[in-house]
Amino acid sequence: MGVLDSDLIIAFLRGRDNAYEVFQDLKKQQESLKTTVFNVAELYKGCYAMRNVAKGLLKVRNLIESLNDILDFNEKAIQEYAKISADLKKRGSPIGTMDELIASICLANNEIFYTRNKDHFEKIEQLSIVNWYEMGEKLKMK
Repeated sequence: MGVLDSDLIIAFLRGRDNAYEVFQDLKKQQESLKTTVFNVAELYKGCYAMRNVAKGLLKVRNLIESLNDILDFNEKAIQEYAKISADLKKRGSPIGTMDELIASICLANNEIFYTRNKDHFEKIEQLSIVNWYEMGEKLKMK
C-alpha cells in the first residue's frame, strides 16, 4: 500500500527522473497506488497555472483514474493532523499546512508515503517514507 506524493506524479506526467520505472516497479510489487485529496488539489492547481490548461487537466484526470484510490480527509485524519501540527509547532519545525494534511491522511490509513522530499517529511516520526527518486536511481542501475 502506498500513497504517491505530487512530486512523483508530476515527474511521471513529465516523463522525468525515472518516475515511470518507479510506477512500473510498484505495480509489479502489486502495490495499491493511491494519493490524497490534497495531492490531487495540488495537481489541479498546477494545471490552472499552465498555458494549456485543458491539456494539463486531461493528463491529470487520466492519471488519477488509473490510481486505485484517492484518500479522503476523514475524522481519523483530522485527529492525526492536529497531533502532527501541534507537535511540529512545539518543536519549532513546521513543514506547512498542506504537507501536514497529506501526512495525516497517510498516517490515518497506515500507508507508506512515496516522496522525493524525504528530509522534509522525516520530521513526522511515525510516517513511513520511501524516497522514490532514490528508488528510481536503483532501478536504473539494474
